[in-house]
Amino acid sequence: MFRTLLTPLSARFSLPSPLSPRPGSEAPIEEPDELDPEDFARDVLVELMRNSTERLKAADSLTERIEVLSEIHKIMLQDACTKDVFREMDGFLVLMSVLSTIHPTFSKETREEAASSELLEATRLVFVILSEALHKHNENASYFRTAVGLESFAQATLGLVSDARTIKQTVSFLTCLALHNFAWSRFFLHIAGADYAAVDRKFQEFSTQLGMIHVPEALRVLYDAVTRTTQDNALLRYMGTKLLERLTLHKHRNQCVLSSLGLERSLFERLCSPSGLPKAERQVVQKLLRRLLDQNVRTEDARLMFQRAIRPDDTLDPDVLEVLRAGMKVKWPEHFSLESPAAIRVTKTGTRALPSTGFTFMAWLWIEQVPRDKKHNLFSIVSGDRAIFSLKLRPDGSLDCESTGNKEPAVLKARLAKGRWTHVALVHYPHRGSKPTIRLFVDGTMVDAVNWPYPRGDANGTDRPYTIGDNSPDACLNWCLASAYLFSQPLSDELPRFIHDLGPRYVARFQAADLIRFLTYEAATALNINLYARAEQHRGAASEVKNLINSFKHGIGIAESSIIFSVSPATTRFEDKGAGELNDATMDGDVFVARCNGLDLAMWEIGGAAVSLRLVQLANNPHEVSRALGVLTDGLRNSWQNSEDMERLRGYDILADILRKKCHHINMTGFETLFEFLGMNFKSPDHSTIVNTVAYRAIALDFQLWSRTRHEIQLVHLEHFVTLLDASRHKRFNMKQRMAKMGVVRKLLFVLQTDWYSQDMLPFLLETLRVVAEANFSIDDAIRPIVSYLAANLHDNASTSNGASSPRSVLSRIDHQNAQYKAEQVFKMLVSILDNPTMFNKFTAALPLTRICLLLLGDRPSSQTATLVLRMISIALGMSTSFNRKFELVSGWNVLKLVLPYAWDAQVQDAAFDVMLGRSRDKREIVPAVVCPHIVPAVFASLRMALDSSRVSDDPQIRATATATVEHLLEALIDVHSCSPTFREVFKSHAVTQSFIDAYKMFATSVAHALEIDQGTVRVLEKLSHLGLSIALDNAVAVSQKQEIMDVLQAAEAVLNPRASQETSIDPAAVVGTKARRRRMASVRLSMQLGESAVKRSIIRIREWRNTVIATEKKRLRKTVLDLREHHRQVASLTEWSTVLTAERGLWAKPDVIPRWRLDETEGPYRVRKRLEHDEDKLPSSKVDPNQQIGDVQELDVDTRSITQIEVPPWSESYELSSTDVDDQLGEEIVDDKHRRVRHELEPGDVIDAVKTVARISGVDSSPGLLIFGRTHLYLLDGLVENDDGEVIDAHDAPRKLFFVPGSIVDLDSHQRAQRWPHDQIMSFSDRTFLFRDVALEVYFRDSRSLLVVFLDRKQRQEITGRLSSIIGRLGADVMTPGLIKSPFVGRLSGKLSSAFSAKVLSGFNQDELAIAQRKWQSREISNFTYLSILNQVSGRTPSDATQYPVFPWVLSDYTSAALDLSSPQTFRDLTLPMGALTPARQEAARSRYESLMSVGEKPFHYGTHFSSSMIVCHFLIRLEPFTHMFKTLQGGDWDLPDRLFIDMKRAYTSASQDIRGDVRELIPEFYSCPEFLENSANLDFGVQQNTGEKIHDVKLPPWAKQDPLLFIVMNRKALESDYVSEHLPQWIDLIWGYKQGDPDSYNVFHPLSYEGAIDLDAITDDLEREATVGIIHNFGQTPRKIFASPHPPRNMHGNSSLPLGLIYGIAEDYHLLTQTSRPLKDLGPDQPVRELVLDLIGQQVVPCPDGTLCVPSRPHEAVLWDSSPTSIGALKVIVDRKVSQVVESAFCSCATFADTDTLVTGSTDNMVRLWRIARNDRHRDQPVALQLTHLMRGHTARISCVTASRAWSVIVSGSKDGSAALWDLNRGVYIRSIWHGSGAAHEVHLTAVNESTGYIATCSRHRLWLHTINARPIASLDLTDLAPSPLYPPITSLAFLERDYSHLDVMATGGPDGVISLRTWNTNSTPEGEKAKWEFTTLKTLKVKTEGHFRSSTPCVTALKFVGESLYHGEDTGKLYGWELPD
Repeated sequence: MFRTLLTPLSARFSLPSPLSPRPGSEAPIEEPDELDPEDFARDVLVELMRNSTERLKAADSLTERIEVLSEIHKIMLQDACTKDVFREMDGFLVLMSVLSTIHPTFSKETREEAASSELLEATRLVFVILSEALHKHNENASYFRTAVGLESFAQATLGLVSDARTIKQTVSFLTCLALHNFAWSRFFLHIAGADYAAVDRKFQEFSTQLGMIHVPEALRVLYDAVTRTTQDNALLRYMGTKLLERLTLHKHRNQCVLSSLGLERSLFERLCSPSGLPKAERQVVQKLLRRLLDQNVRTEDARLMFQRAIRPDDTLDPDVLEVLRAGMKVKWPEHFSLESPAAIRVTKTGTRALPSTGFTFMAWLWIEQVPRDKKHNLFSIVSGDRAIFSLKLRPDGSLDCESTGNKEPAVLKARLAKGRWTHVALVHYPHRGSKPTIRLFVDGTMVDAVNWPYPRGDANGTDRPYTIGDNSPDACLNWCLASAYLFSQPLSDELPRFIHDLGPRYVARFQAADLIRFLTYEAATALNINLYARAEQHRGAASEVKNLINSFKHGIGIAESSIIFSVSPATTRFEDKGAGELNDATMDGDVFVARCNGLDLAMWEIGGAAVSLRLVQLANNPHEVSRALGVLTDGLRNSWQNSEDMERLRGYDILADILRKKCHHINMTGFETLFEFLGMNFKSPDHSTIVNTVAYRAIALDFQLWSRTRHEIQLVHLEHFVTLLDASRHKRFNMKQRMAKMGVVRKLLFVLQTDWYSQDMLPFLLETLRVVAEANFSIDDAIRPIVSYLAANLHDNASTSNGASSPRSVLSRIDHQNAQYKAEQVFKMLVSILDNPTMFNKFTAALPLTRICLLLLGDRPSSQTATLVLRMISIALGMSTSFNRKFELVSGWNVLKLVLPYAWDAQVQDAAFDVMLGRSRDKREIVPAVVCPHIVPAVFASLRMALDSSRVSDDPQIRATATATVEHLLEALIDVHSCSPTFREVFKSHAVTQSFIDAYKMFATSVAHALEIDQGTVRVLEKLSHLGLSIALDNAVAVSQKQEIMDVLQAAEAVLNPRASQETSIDPAAVVGTKARRRRMASVRLSMQLGESAVKRSIIRIREWRNTVIATEKKRLRKTVLDLREHHRQVASLTEWSTVLTAERGLWAKPDVIPRWRLDETEGPYRVRKRLEHDEDKLPSSKVDPNQQIGDVQELDVDTRSITQIEVPPWSESYELSSTDVDDQLGEEIVDDKHRRVRHELEPGDVIDAVKTVARISGVDSSPGLLIFGRTHLYLLDGLVENDDGEVIDAHDAPRKLFFVPGSIVDLDSHQRAQRWPHDQIMSFSDRTFLFRDVALEVYFRDSRSLLVVFLDRKQRQEITGRLSSIIGRLGADVMTPGLIKSPFVGRLSGKLSSAFSAKVLSGFNQDELAIAQRKWQSREISNFTYLSILNQVSGRTPSDATQYPVFPWVLSDYTSAALDLSSPQTFRDLTLPMGALTPARQEAARSRYESLMSVGEKPFHYGTHFSSSMIVCHFLIRLEPFTHMFKTLQGGDWDLPDRLFIDMKRAYTSASQDIRGDVRELIPEFYSCPEFLENSANLDFGVQQNTGEKIHDVKLPPWAKQDPLLFIVMNRKALESDYVSEHLPQWIDLIWGYKQGDPDSYNVFHPLSYEGAIDLDAITDDLEREATVGIIHNFGQTPRKIFASPHPPRNMHGNSSLPLGLIYGIAEDYHLLTQTSRPLKDLGPDQPVRELVLDLIGQQVVPCPDGTLCVPSRPHEAVLWDSSPTSIGALKVIVDRKVSQVVESAFCSCATFADTDTLVTGSTDNMVRLWRIARNDRHRDQPVALQLTHLMRGHTARISCVTASRAWSVIVSGSKDGSAALWDLNRGVYIRSIWHGSGAAHEVHLTAVNESTGYIATCSRHRLWLHTINARPIASLDLTDLAPSPLYPPITSLAFLERDYSHLDVMATGGPDGVISLRTWNTNSTPEGEKAKWEFTTLKTLKVKTEGHFRSSTPCVTALKFVGESLYHGEDTGKLYGWELPD
């Protein structure tokens, strides 16, 4: 019954009943007579277990099964040894079988609703046994994981969980199994009517039962069960998810285990499901997903999340954004989770386990809980059973150190915190001084040191002497370890700090010189702060710190040999029991490897920083902006790669630009997110610093951005300056090391001059300015900027108010209205700063205060300004004793006397009295004493002026004010006079008294003559009289003056009391006394006059000075505005970063975009252009700036001098204002940057040497541009020109005369390129003519690009050629010297080298080289095509100029046959005559035309058209951009008539060869090289043919081309290389370039204007006539320069014509003659398979390279090494002469190739292709050869498995695990396109090759071998699925092309694992008649590799192949290299 019920599913698990005994387990043991009772009992149990398991296999019914199961369980509980027996008897598989068969019996037998109790009992028992068998039993656990596996377990339980009646119970059991706790066995039952709250309560009750997960598979099954689509119980789904979420929270280990199950994608899909989830469930899913992402995310899941974050309409999905935001908060590095007892034991390498030189142990730990009552081992060195040294953790968080060196353990004080990553380093010196010592560092800081003898003894006998962790049975610590290192040297005290700063993610071996790169911004800043503090503390430390910094910049000097071990999850190979390898380490006890790939690392692999920038760019509300900023900042914070990437993109500038457009969306959260990233700490502000200067400058200092945000954000933004520079404990560091170079004061002053901020923000701006200025109050940073600003803005200058010179722009509106008010406020702030003596001293040391006072005072100051100047004077008098005198020397007091009266009011009066009486503003003393009498004259001058205006002014308002002012002043004077004796002394000065008298007299007189006197005047007069009387009564005053006062007094009395008696009550005589002092008067007068002239001089000087400052400031303002505008323009033009993301294979690639293609200007061999490139304006760039470092450690500018010792600058003491030194203190030279527009295009550190405006010629277009010579690079920037002033401007804005090249069609809009080449890339150049003008220049570069530019005149060209010659001369000749070419080894290389030499040979040709080329052609060393290319080049033809395009002959005349017969002469065209004379009729027409012209006296010619013109070129290439566009341009903007287009090959030939009214055109090189131009792949609409009505599409081909353009090109080229053409080609050459050029007898005379020298465009002045002539040249064409004067010699045709003269055999011709060399040429050794064969031209050998090694071509002593094993640390080493020259860490190299001796391409495990430049510097001893990363290329979605590069075609092909091969441009590092093999592991592309001569690309996966053209057009493919001879190796293990200049038969060799090399070709021979050509591979021959001696059984696998000339080399997995040779 039971057997029939078995479903096929359970059949999987059912076993043959009688089990064959396992070897070894059943063998009878010789038993001794009496057994130990215990052993006996055990034996019985073992036997019982065996029998029970057997019975279970046979048991049928449920009851029987239950019985057996419970028996097994009992046995198992009695003795653990039975667990092994259970496993050996296949107990686990039996249980699976039981599980899978329980359910079907139930569903068939019973139709009940509920599950029977029997069934449940049986299920329960199975789970109980499983749980028991796996508990604390490692072998069973690993057996269950591997042999049973998740899949089988899931299958077994499928029936139970898919039935609604059993699912709840089964799920409960699964939980029990997972947690080994059967309290959960009824947990999921009885939830029928419950709601979410009830479920939550249930979880509450069970919270104590939560434990560690033992069987994670069970939870995976549980999760899948509750979330199945058929499972409709939402509550059950909720509970399942909630259970997992609670478990992750319970223990860190659970989090690790669950995150390894790969639930993230499912959870994410649930969260984003369109149907939506109930709220409670959604929250739980979100929480669980966050917990898991916190730990680990697979890159492909992350890719999905990022893709989903942006909806198709380019808006963000808030839910996904939230997930990303949470996931980015990465906390966990990869680590081991150790649940004690657990340990990692490390294998010993080397000799002594305990190094005699001392040691350092370091580890990154995370402790979950510390054991309460015992010590716990962290690290020990063990010998046998005793510990030589151990480090233990104590319950209080300190450490114990025990060793054989000492009886007692040492306690090291350290507080190891729980729940955070801590770095512990223990350094043990063997003997320091007299006592050895131990130093302990926690988080880089030394916390304890003890003297302690070095341990004795050594662990020689032990395999694994090092134990990390504690595996003693009672250990109970739960902790995590990220990495552990042991060095055989004690590290110096600085290093632990640095290593700590590298962070727990760093797991490499400290070998890189640029370790600083791996510091994150925060770590680098922490290190800097630390170093800075050290330098500041100790006087002598500064130099020591400098040395430290330098050493960090060149690595930290840990020798790789001193690393005894380094353990981390990523880089440690663990013991493989199966393979029996010791490897690096083994895990004991409960160690779980937590693979943590944080979301930030995943983001790096997916697309780097650009991904998160894009999210910010698309954010549309405050919520989204703050979230997206969170994703961005967290993605950068812990990832040095993303940070580097961000700087490479100029990401911070872009971010500021994006935020400027979204400033209203920045809320507080967004602001804090951003500024926390910049280093602010909002929780404890005193820790704030600036961690990232680049970002800080770009974002925090972009005031334009912040001024547009909400008010509260503006405030916090300004506040943050105060925090950094005032509140933070790092304020000195923030200022000195961070902000000092940023010019914040200048920026703030600029902001004040704009109207960005509203008026109410002014106080906050000023406060910020004060804080910043005070923080670094130095002349350059604060003093000079502020003073200059004040000098320029305090006074209303007529010149600034009209604003003519200031650039008014939308960008920054300059605020002129409030300029003065703002300046006064700044002045006020400055004065308040100067109150501080320190600041005052700095100020006076920097600038002469006396003159600055006058400068700021001006001629007519406002009262506010005057007050502030007086305040300054008052401060100065208080601080400096000499100020008074110095001020007098610059006539300061006199100037005050002149100027103050104009500004006088109450506050000025206060200030003036403060100066006079020396009062500080707070204290007004009881008895005022005059400190500074010099100010008194100014006071009286002001009194006089005020009295004047109170009388004279017409405006009553002014009179009233003046009166009030006077009253106030008089009251003060009276007051002071009465109580200050010192004030009364002042009147001893005659001049002072006189000035009062004059004022008094004048006023009294004026009042006396007045008609009426108002009340105010009366009061004034009374007070004046009062004061006068007081003065007169004073003895100090001279008698004569007393007299005068009395006179006036009487007059005044009269006015006041006219009716009273005339007698005053005072007797004048009594007051005055008698003797008059006349003499004194005269002398005073004289000194006054002298003073006047000095004052005038002084005022004029100061005025001039002020004007200079104003001019400078105005220039500065203009420059700032222009620079800002240019900066915005540049940043706005940075769009590449986002195009990468949306382009093909980008993260958010647009699915429906069809790419457009154009012909790439990069040339293949012999200037062939056939590669297509994307027809986009901006190609994404993958460039990397080699000089950038993120966590750079700066040179510190330590300020060791204290502030008081400021030296006085020499000029501060000279007081005569000579005009020279006035200008120097504030007038800086503001140079306007004329090259502003191009600066950013320069390479870092480059300087412009010369700039020329040129026109770049491309086809028929000329685009104006700038040719810039830098010190290191040559640039060509389109669309910019230099105007007459030398300023760079847009060509759009420039007058045409600046760049117009006669005859070209100026194109200002398409393809504005910026190209650059390092000087060493310039190969050669040649002068060219353009439209017969000798003003052009063609430059050739080593990267196969060329540049044709036209100058305005020959003189300019000459200057440039001079520069180029010196550059080429300086950088030396090419590596490939002519001597090399003659060597026999290279002679066989004909094909290979020809492509390498091609560009060089073609570029710098002269006559004797032409002769060499001719000889080579004659001896068949170069092909006809190559020879014609050379002749074209020599005669000035270039593919860059359509009017002088290369000319090639028509060779075939047969365009009708189905097959082409190349042996028949009738197939070919007659090469002895031009096209116009091929038929008698045409000859007749030509002759008659010639004669008729002759008869009328015109210059005669045969044809009105030409064989080559720009029109003809564009006509042929009309289907290919850029010629499509050119054709339209030439036609005036439209296509020609449809019938006149290039439609049909046959018709084109007929028209050119026979039609009387046809043309005489020859062909262009594309007919022999480029099939693409024959197809209308862009689907252009050319209209329809008139006669047939057929739509014009592709070109119609002759029948023999079988409708295949490629076949047409191949056949046409075959014809060109045929014997017939070789014989007759010289005659055609004579017609085009030779002695028959222009020969009437050969019918070869063309229009006279087509010959060089016939036209001089420069001589034609009339524009119209010139245009017409240019039109003629375009249409009539240009005849090439004549280069042969005598008949061309014939080609030597002896022997096999397809081989060079002297070669008898060739591989393509005689492949059947190849034989293998008898002995290997090289042998690497048996376990070193040959991976790569590298050609060494200099040593004339082929060098085999093993896996992970590649030597540089032709430099076999240089090589790169990498480790491609799964545990690689990703380092790439450069080796020179067997010594390591450089280590590049984190290069993650998986494969590599050299494009040439200076360019390395590597494929990486992080899915990227990297391009490196090799820099050689022989003077640098440590690093003679170094790699510099130049491009990072993203596109693949899995690791790169192979990469190949072709310098000839400038292409890189990379094959990847994602099933594709990608093509990249080798020069620009940009993605071109992909070749897809499929997706999945079987389609991994593991081999690629590029044919250097044809550009064909071969790619190979396990399933298929593909052949494509250079443009990825498929040619042929070979199915390999039946060919797999070995499961280990793919069917094809190596690939190579036969390289020749031209081969009639293409040959590809493939090597296989069975020792067979197949030579294959491809052709269309098997295509059926009349069908489209079908290319197929055919095998020419299979070569069998010899097997070595006695190993005949095993065939070697062919792992590498290479053709060199006519030989083939192969490398094997045996490490041997053999050659295959042809007979001699």
